[in-house]
Amino acid sequence: MRFRRLNSEELFALETEFKQFLVVHEQYDEEWRVLAESNPEKAEQFIVLFSDLILQKVYNQVSFLVHFSEGMVSFFDMRNNPLKAYQIKCPNHLSLKNEMELHLLVNTHFDELQFYLGEKQLMKEKADEVFDLIMKGSEVCEDIYFQKYTQLFSGI
Repeated sequence: MRFRRLNSEELFALETEFKQFLVVHEQYDEEWRVLAESNPEKAEQFIVLFSDLILQKVYNQVSFLVHFSEGMVSFFDMRNNPLKAYQIKCPNHLSLKNEMELHLLVNTHFDELQFYLGEKQLMKEKADEVFDLIMKGSEVCEDIYFQKYTQLFSGI
């Protein structure tokens, strides 16, 4: 498995796509039911393969990620190679665990914040890098949210 197996809810939401995937692999409705009953391991392999294909497509479309930790927020621009990383670090006596705290700190303690800008060459395919960052706690973020905070780096 390259990424992760889609859960039941995700598979249900992608039912039409999964059926199309099975047809391409010559698993029609009756054949799929028989396979799932007689050889659940083989059926699971189809689900894992489908999961990897879907997640690769999704991860390749990700443009921006954000990761909050105790005293730092990191924004990742995944659109190009090298990827760009924007980090905002706050002093130890302040907390930075979510967007609300970030907004508050930018407005009240801006002079105490430290800004770091870096680049990283992708060592793997983009989808794998995105998956790794998500597994480490990053989340996909919207373009407007990304731009709102990375504009603070324009003077660096």
